[in-house]
Amino acid sequence: MVEVKLIQGPGGGRFPYSNCLLMEDRGFKLLVDTGCEPHTVGLERVDVLLFTHFHPDHIRGHHRVRAEKVLAPEGEEPYGRLEDLARRFAGERFRNWLEMARLMLDLSTVPRASEYFKPGEDVCFRGWCISTIPARGHLLTHTLLEPPGGYVHLVDIDLTGFGPWYANPESSPTLFLEDIKMASRIEAKTYITSHKEGLYQRGKVLQLLARYASRLFEQAGQVLASLPEVGGGVRPWELVGRGIIYRRYLGGLERIMSYFEGMMIEKLLGMLSFVGCVRETRSGFYRIPCDLDEIREKHVGEILSEG
Repeated sequence: MVEVKLIQGPGGGRFPYSNCLLMEDRGFKLLVDTGCEPHTVGLERVDVLLFTHFHPDHIRGHHRVRAEKVLAPEGEEPYGRLEDLARRFAGERFRNWLEMARLMLDLSTVPRASEYFKPGEDVCFRGWCISTIPARGHLLTHTLLEPPGGYVHLVDIDLTGFGPWYANPESSPTLFLEDIKMASRIEAKTYITSHKEGLYQRGKVLQLLARYASRLFEQAGQVLASLPEVGGGVRPWELVGRGIIYRRYLGGLERIMSYFEGMMIEKLLGMLSFVGCVRETRSGFYRIPCDLDEIREKHVGEILSEG
């Protein structure tokens, strides 16, 4: 019988930490992610270490845990240096990303997997299996898990009040919205996330998923309100620093947070263009008539209808 246990990170698993998941079977230990500071709760050594993706809050302190086998999703290729991961996640601002990793995260290297799994396939141990589910709106390698016993680990569909985070070059708010709806269709007894305290049952999770998706539209609405109805238009990076995504920047992290905010605003404009609320010209974006509330209610209704 596999025992599944949430290992909560400091501060309830809030960034720059994350929650972990421990699966135990007759002395065999499998740990999901390392952002919970596992070495502080007696998990310096496990049989298997499985990463859901390589965002820094999920791999922080990985060097403090020893495992016979390390699994990662396909696409988390071997990295020679932390700088390689920084360039993937922050492009030309990679040096600012590295400053964040040193200032806030116990991170100086990237994990080296001994095996890779393809999201969508099962990974099995001792006669029991974990289903892996791709959820690429957050990151192309981002993977949800279904352990034995009726659990679902929603990972960074994390149900926090901040809402979805999609500030990597490869992320997509439109795809993230589809991932949220996909998650609402996964029926389980118990739901766990990487950045929110506690275990949740289905009825509560559907409410939280609906609120989570609504935050995406709230952010999009703030972008829309910042655009002119006619005229020369506005470029995405002109909206940075207006409190659309972050109310304030943390001291020492201003440059990387402004990069993340600009990336998210740019992608929200793409989403708004897709649903017919903005138009792009050579001089930038401007508003066109649409009912964003109606669009939001349609998508949120799809989530709630799963109950």
